[in-house]
Amino acid sequence: MKKAGVIHLGCSKNQVDTEVLMGFLKNLGYTFTPHSEEADLILVNTCAFIKPAWQEAEENISLLEKYKKINENLKIVVVGCYVERFKEELENKYPFVDLFIGPGEYEKFVSLITSNGKRGIYSSPASSFIYNHKMPRILISPNFWVYVKIAEGCNNFCSYCTIPFIRGRLRSRSIEDIVKEIEIWIGKGVKEVNLIAQDTTRYGEDLYGRPSLVDLLRNIEKIRGDFYVRILYSYPSRISEKLIEAIKNSEKVVPYFDIPIQHVSDVILKRMNRSYKKDDIIKLWHRIKENFENAVIRTTVMVGFPGETEENFEELIDFIKKYPFDRLGAFIYYNENGTISKGFENQVDEDEKLRRYEILMETQKKISKKLNAKLLGKEFDVIIEDEKGKYFVGRSWREAPEVDGLIMIPKEKEKTLKIGSKVRVKIKKYRSYDLLGELV
Repeated sequence: MKKAGVIHLGCSKNQVDTEVLMGFLKNLGYTFTPHSEEADLILVNTCAFIKPAWQEAEENISLLEKYKKINENLKIVVVGCYVERFKEELENKYPFVDLFIGPGEYEKFVSLITSNGKRGIYSSPASSFIYNHKMPRILISPNFWVYVKIAEGCNNFCSYCTIPFIRGRLRSRSIEDIVKEIEIWIGKGVKEVNLIAQDTTRYGEDLYGRPSLVDLLRNIEKIRGDFYVRILYSYPSRISEKLIEAIKNSEKVVPYFDIPIQHVSDVILKRMNRSYKKDDIIKLWHRIKENFENAVIRTTVMVGFPGETEENFEELIDFIKKYPFDRLGAFIYYNENGTISKGFENQVDEDEKLRRYEILMETQKKISKKLNAKLLGKEFDVIIEDEKGKYFVGRSWREAPEVDGLIMIPKEKEKTLKIGSKVRVKIKKYRSYDLLGELV
């Protein structure tokens, strides 16, 4: 039996690709091993969005050379965004790698793996691949939740972002195909469906001539089963009244709003090529709060963008204090080749970027703790996900996988909780990001 080792790097969109490629390998007769020295094939799916991501990719690829020396028949396959972004450098940089396959060429994955031809680089900047429900897929997440990628590529062209050049323009899956995939997962016991794309709010523009996320949600609503749906990666200016109304009236879609605002300074937003202003964010924040008593709002922001002054940064800090977000992720601006902002003047000093990042995260830590305090005594349905030390840990609809906090239940009181089971939990204590509770 042939064995494959798999190294997955990057975001949730990349995770879906990893799971599909693993499905292809399984159909080719491979089993999977966590021990690279046992593998007949090693697959590395890479990210290259910002410097830390492509540096991580390079480190992981470089470590594989030693296995090639041990087993000269080992096939090493590197796929993903790193391949597309750095394709000109790969052949000489990693002579021990057999195949480099960009995300637009996964249609060729099976034929390339089964071929005994020469090593090569297969990439396509006008990426055309997008998976469908008929393709095999092996979850690397727990089998009770899943990411469903509803579209690929991006048309936003933010000035700091490499994704449109790596992943191509927006390409949506059909409503019918997405619904069929979700039905398959629900039939296998999945309880949580996370809809993802580079921009979920533009879903369907290419297929149906207009944003069609609301239409998709209405069709998902008809699927039978005990599950809920969370929408991730929503562009602030495209969260329409119709979308809010659809979520409000839904029995399946939870009021979890993942809205990467990136900044609040109108000057910085314009330089980022974001199509909204600070007032638009404020109006959206209020609209969500007015429509949902218990909505969760998550955002992502960037510090150190070229031209960001101390005044701009303080404006961001003051904003999140006045309009608090339940969850907030942040990253430092990286001056990436191939982006419009690479040539911008007034680049911010690296130490200053780090200082601002630390201030931002410390501010959000206090906000999160204050918001968590309001959850004392409240009850939530929690899906048990794992065991960590003295606790069972899980998530409710309020916590997205991998990026949000956890709900922790002491083992001393509940010794036999089954992983994947759904239980009712009352919140008894809180931390900055995590909650502690006990069964009702």
